[in-house]
Amino acid sequence: MNAAEIHRLKREEAQREYPVKIRGVITSVLPEHQAFTIQDSTRGIYVIDFSESRSDPPRIGEFLEVEGTTEPGQFAPVVNALRVRSLGVGDLPEPVRPTRDQLSNGSLDAQYVELQGILTAVLADGVILLTPDGRIKSELRVSGLKPGDIERYEDALIRVRGCLFANWDYVTHQVRVGEIKINGADIAVDQPAPADLFSTPRKTAAELFLFDPQASVFQRVKVSGQIIHLRDPDCFMMDGDSGVRFIPKHPAGLEVGDLVEVVGFPELSSAPPVLREAVVRKTGHAPLPSPKPLSPDDLTRADLDSTLIRVKAQLVNQRNTAAGQALEMRVGLRSFLAWLPGANENILAIPVGSQLELAGTYAGQGVSQDVTSFGLLLNSASDITVLARPPWWTPEKTLVILGALICVLAFTVLWITQLRHKVDQRTAELEIQIRERQRVEQQHAMEQERARIAQDLHDELGSGLTEITMLGARAQSASTPPEKRGGYLEQMGDKARQIVTALDEIVWAMNPTHDSLASMVSYFSLYAERFLGLANIAWRLEGPFGPGDYAVDSRLRHQLFLAFKEALTNVVRHAGATEVRLSIRAENGHVHLAITDNGRGLAKGGQTEEMDGVANMRARLEKLGGRFEVKSKAGEGTVLSFDLPLH
Repeated sequence: MNAAEIHRLKREEAQREYPVKIRGVITSVLPEHQAFTIQDSTRGIYVIDFSESRSDPPRIGEFLEVEGTTEPGQFAPVVNALRVRSLGVGDLPEPVRPTRDQLSNGSLDAQYVELQGILTAVLADGVILLTPDGRIKSELRVSGLKPGDIERYEDALIRVRGCLFANWDYVTHQVRVGEIKINGADIAVDQPAPADLFSTPRKTAAELFLFDPQASVFQRVKVSGQIIHLRDPDCFMMDGDSGVRFIPKHPAGLEVGDLVEVVGFPELSSAPPVLREAVVRKTGHAPLPSPKPLSPDDLTRADLDSTLIRVKAQLVNQRNTAAGQALEMRVGLRSFLAWLPGANENILAIPVGSQLELAGTYAGQGVSQDVTSFGLLLNSASDITVLARPPWWTPEKTLVILGALICVLAFTVLWITQLRHKVDQRTAELEIQIRERQRVEQQHAMEQERARIAQDLHDELGSGLTEITMLGARAQSASTPPEKRGGYLEQMGDKARQIVTALDEIVWAMNPTHDSLASMVSYFSLYAERFLGLANIAWRLEGPFGPGDYAVDSRLRHQLFLAFKEALTNVVRHAGATEVRLSIRAENGHVHLAITDNGRGLAKGGQTEEMDGVANMRARLEKLGGRFEVKSKAGEGTVLSFDLPLH
């Protein structure tokens, strides 16, 4: 297993203590950890020396054979060396020249690397290297060099070779981006530090974007101008009509209005040009130039960055932050923030919606050289002028009125909800009352029906039984001649049969299974067949009848049957007919019954009031809300029509 294969192991795999045997060159030594780094033909690996076979310490450049096992390590997999054998002196490997991403993500941990850059600052815990990929903080361990001696390389272009270690947090085990360690470092000077930084050729701020055949990442430029705003860590400077930002590498004690010379490394990849690792020299002090008026159409221009401008805008909101007082402004449809150092009560008292004129430093924001938004940096409250205060009708008052309307609406909704609840409650009570009333009405109707049935039974049975009793008394009387007793007995039998027939009719009317048109037609036909057959009168039933399940309640069926029965009785007794036609049909909530005979007809078309049968039938139908008609001519027969509503 080589170093690259060990380095690719996952933590759970490295914990299995795989046996390893590596031959490589020592690239760095860490005696305080009893460890070193060794690099074979694939890459470097961290080795913890547990062997006791060597008396002399390991040295950089020594060629070794290491036998041991794998371990996950605290950051990346390492090797626990159980046996170390020296094979002589080796050659250091060709260094890797890492990119900024490789320096940041820790993938080259324990790898032999080479970095080139300008050592711009010496700190207590490391140095700052300005590389082609940007600024990086590095902790250098140089063999035979004291920490203080490294200051002689400041501002020089150097080349550093050594073993790279990622700088990581011992608690979270996460990489600290932008920080590295180089152990066993060897420093070579490619270009010594200039004797006088301010002897660098001068450029104007406008010339920073012009063609320069000698331009490079490590070329310093000098720009002169006046400080117009200070906001840690940036300093804003105007050079004529152009502006530039710079970030000093040491505190410079500058004030707004100072005339300065600045030497630094230009970074032109962002919308505002910036001089980094700048060295500043103050040359004087002067009043600030007049701000340039800015129209709403010129709000996003890259050439305005780090210049003084004046703009009119409406105050939308303001708040206090750790960086100062922030005023949210609007010009047309575009918004921007104006920053004021500290907190000023007079500015806080300006009402939202006021028209203001602001004078400050334009700070563009964007990518490449395109400004997408900007901020305005104010030096003091005197940079703010109130042009007009907002009208009485402000958004806040609108919100208050809107809130009041919402409260009224909420109260109305609550009241409607309560009212609806009461209506639902009252509706439920009314439904109970209606059901109770329907029950009472149904009970009353039932009692009426019972009374009617009792009356029918009383009328039919009472008179019939009385008559039978009287006939029986006469038949048994000693004074009755024997020849008349047989007649009384025959009358008693006829009357009994009539009572039975009447009871059958009442039972048929009471039975709810017969509450249909089909049952009524069947019963009427059966009665006509029996009654007219006894009188030797032919009859026929004519259709159509309508739906057979058409509901006809018992009371209507009974009353219609009594009228039908009386009509057939009149035909048999008075019409002298030889044929009768019956028509029964149901439609539109009515039952229509027509009885047509070919008899002698009625006098005056059947309109005389002297005919009790006709009058009785008419009275019976009209009592139920129906209609009765008689059509007849002398010698041409009679048509009796019954029209009865079902409800």
